[in-house]
This record gives sequence, structure tokens and C-alpha cells, in this order.
Amino acid sequence: MISEIRRHRVAVLRLALLVSLAAGLPFASPASAAPWTQPGYLYRYFVWGAQRITSSRSDDYRNYGSYPIDKAPAAFHFAPGNRDEIPATVEYEEGQAVKRVALSELLRSTGTHAFIVARDNQVLYEGYFNGFERDSVCTSWSLAKSFTSALVGIAISEGYIKSLDDPITNYLPELKDRGFDAITIRNLLTMGSGIQYRIGFFPWDEFVLAGYYPNLRQLLLSDLKIMEPPGQSFHYNNFNTELIGMILERTTGRAPSQYLQEKIWKPIGAEYPATWSIDSEEDGFEITPILLNARAIDFAKFGRLYANNGNWDGKQIIPRHWVVESTTRDPNDRRQWETFSRWQDKGGYYKYFWWGVSQASGDYSFMGIGTYGQFIFVCPRTRVVIVRMADDDGIDPPYWREVFQYIADQIAKTG
Repeated sequence: MISEIRRHRVAVLRLALLVSLAAGLPFASPASAAPWTQPGYLYRYFVWGAQRITSSRSDDYRNYGSYPIDKAPAAFHFAPGNRDEIPATVEYEEGQAVKRVALSELLRSTGTHAFIVARDNQVLYEGYFNGFERDSVCTSWSLAKSFTSALVGIAISEGYIKSLDDPITNYLPELKDRGFDAITIRNLLTMGSGIQYRIGFFPWDEFVLAGYYPNLRQLLLSDLKIMEPPGQSFHYNNFNTELIGMILERTTGRAPSQYLQEKIWKPIGAEYPATWSIDSEEDGFEITPILLNARAIDFAKFGRLYANNGNWDGKQIIPRHWVVESTTRDPNDRRQWETFSRWQDKGGYYKYFWWGVSQASGDYSFMGIGTYGQFIFVCPRTRVVIVRMADDDGIDPPYWREVFQYIADQIAKTG
């Protein structure tokens, strides 16, 4: 799969280079030109894009500047659990057949970097592969969205944000009278803003702009386009999370990394420091949808926090009602999915930057998912948390969800 992605990137980069050279775009670009024609952005697109063809996605954060997130003064350590509770063989449906594979072989063959299974205060399994160790930095990609969601819940509880149903223009007045007044914070959190976002690899595709553009504040406040009424459909969009990041920044008076450090990272006993990448040293805006860079064991602590409804050993870190509201299905959400419809087809839903799956028993599980195979899986019924870090899916994300659920169910059977 990764080789196919790289071949596709090569083809796109070559075509984009030809188009850009033909237009003379790399040499000069007036301020009024389209954002994708800006030389600094094009440099990143071609140079960083070419690096991605041959290098690991786990090294991408090295291209960016970042803000630090300090570790806790006293680290929390999971107690060692019984590894025998982890099934040696796991199952998932592939097509019309049930596939059974040894867990060790699945982790090896899919390019997994870290795999952690925890329940309550215990780690039942902790393994590192392909040159990664316990202290190796793992780039989280869109797992960062779930952390951003937690910060929104805390900001509401502290009075910085009044309501999810506030128009975003209450906090970003620069967008007033340009079609953005109808978009609410809830629309952003549920990927229903209606803002144009093409998921592709050409330099003019918003998917690339959202990750490479060196002045995201300017892009967000000047160049976004509305394509449909808010709430009409589910359309995955990193601009939504970046707008949330800007709202958090303005309302709390702190960068999201500082807010995360104070409200979550230190209170849960993070063992290692982390970083959150920024768009550029000049702009200094944290790329809130992606690039929260930390160690796998500390991601597992965040999962434990959510498994306990935001409570950490007696202290309510995130409001309980926010955790529940963020991760359970909205029965009134009947939108058509314009992106990632396979998740919905398999019983999945999306809520406040978390991916969820309902089960026949009335239970549910939910997870943060990062592009290229990172997961924080939480099963409330079994109290199991699973973290998988990598820079390649290896198997489709819905298959990983089945693997995680199988492991959680087998652990529950052992008591």
C-alpha cells in the first residue's frame, strides 16, 4: 500500500511541477495570487513532498518548527499486567471471509512501530518494532484532533467558549459577512462546515495547503471558500480543526500546546515531553489537526483518561459530560458522508473529532485515528485502551478497529 501511495505522489509531483514551471509560478507570485502559488509554499510542496517519497512519515515533524510540551513533574506508570490475557491470534473480516492471523505476525507485517494494550491501571502488552523504542518520538497526525477536542471541552467548562452553537464569527470576526456566519463550532467539530476541502496531492488541493502553508492564519481568514450549507454533509476537513485551534488560541490567550500542557499533559503524568508542530517560525501557529509528536506510552495515558470519562485518579480533568457527548453517536445525525463513507457503511459514526462504532449489544467503542495507521482505541465496556503507532496503515482502518475490538473482548472474557 505504501509503495502505491509513493508512486502516486511521484506522478502528482511531476505533473504539478510541469504545471508550475509552465506558469512561471516558482519565481514570483503577487500577494493577490492564489495561496498555492506562493513561493514558500511551493518550495515545501516540492522539496518536502519529494522527501516523503523515500523517507518515513515518522520523520516529517523534523521539517517543522514546534512548541514544547513539558512532561509531568511526577510521571504516572502503568503497573505490569498479565500478558497472557492478550490473544495470540486475532480476527477481522476481510471481504466476505474471517481472517485469522497471529498478532505478532500482524504487527510485524504491517510496519507497526509501537503497540500498547492497557486496562485500568495495567499495561498488558507493550511492544516496539522496526527500530522504534519506548522513548522514540511518534508523529500522531490526526490523533491530534482528539486532543484538540478535549481542549474545547475544557475551554467551555472554564467559560472561554460559551457554546458549541455559537457562530464561529463570534470568535473570528474577520470572517463576518463572507458566508461564514452560519457555521457554528459544532459544525467544525462534526466535519460539517461546508468549507471547500479537496483531499488530493496537487498543490492547489486544500489537503496539502492545510499541512504545508507557512501562514495558516492568513489562509484561514482570507482564502477559505464555502461550498455548501453547514450541516448538510460529512466532509472531512483539516481547516475545521485549524479554525478550532485559532478559536482556542484567542479565547484562552495561550497556544493549544500550552493549554494542553497545563490541563492534560502534566495532570495525567506524562512521562516524556512532547511537541506540537507550527506552520512556520514567523507565524507560529500550531497545526492543530496534525503533528502532535509524543511517545506511545503517553498517548496510552490519554486513552486511559477517556476510558475513565475524563477522570484521572479522582480528579476530573475533562468534564464527564463532554467525554460522553464527544464519543457517543448522535441519533439525529443523518448526514450523507462525502468522504470515508466506508466507515459509516460498517456501522461507524463521527463525533467531535472522534471516530465511533456502535455494536449490536448497544455498546460502542471509539478511537482517535491518524493518517497512516495511528490509533488510540477505547472500549468503555471492557475498559481496554489500545495504542498503535506507525507510518503505514498496513491493513484498512476498519480492519484495525475489528482487531482492537477482538482483543478487548477476549481480555474481558478473562475477567
